Amino acid sequence: MNASNATRQKLVIAVDGPSGSGKSSISREAARRLGFNFLDTGAMYRMITYYLSSNGIENESEIEKAISTKEIDFGVSINPDEVQFKLNGEDVSKIIRSELISKKVSYYASLRQVRNFLVGKQRKLINESSKSIVIEGRDIGSVVIPDADLKIYVTASEEIRALRRSKELNSSIDQVLIDQKIRDEKDSKREISPLIKPENSIELDTSSLTFEESVTSFIGLVQNV
Repeated sequence: MNASNATRQKLVIAVDGPSGSGKSSISREAARRLGFNFLDTGAMYRMITYYLSSNGIENESEIEKAISTKEIDFGVSINPDEVQFKLNGEDVSKIIRSELISKKVSYYASLRQVRNFLVGKQRKLINESSKSIVIEGRDIGSVVIPDADLKIYVTASEEIRALRRSKELNSSIDQVLIDQKIRDEKDSKREISPLIKPENSIELDTSSLTFEESVTSFIGLVQNV
């Protein structure tokens, strides 16, 4: 399929992979160039982590109550040219990327109530998209949209991922590597929706690729659908 055909037919592209693989920036840029919508599901988990942790809500019964009483109003843009996430009307796009939230998100993301709540919202956004959409996260091709038109698993070596993350955070690569291994283990071994390479997915290893090469490879996979 060529680029013009890809933009005319509504496609659903599922993107999974570990942190530091480049999946967020690569898939967002690819979506922008293809004229697709884009959904960053990781940001949604960060949003709910920010809300619950800021309000001291940690145990599962309190979380269930907060979710069931509809106290949490999500505003998520699926326009790849916008980086805007609103929580109860507040723009939290920057604060949800803090290291503090990064350290807490695995706990909240492992809870059934949280995942069920967000998967429902994610599917609604996908269904309501007026055009093709790229969705990235850690359980997209396996849980959220297993019947996606294309599943891409973006990965990279542990060392490359840690190097990228350390530059982003301006932190020690040794500490980032330790934190990364802990996060990977939690994500891959959690009981609910663990991080896996989805069945029938195509692997895109970005270890030796530049950002531009990664985006070009990603677009090539989409155009071959």
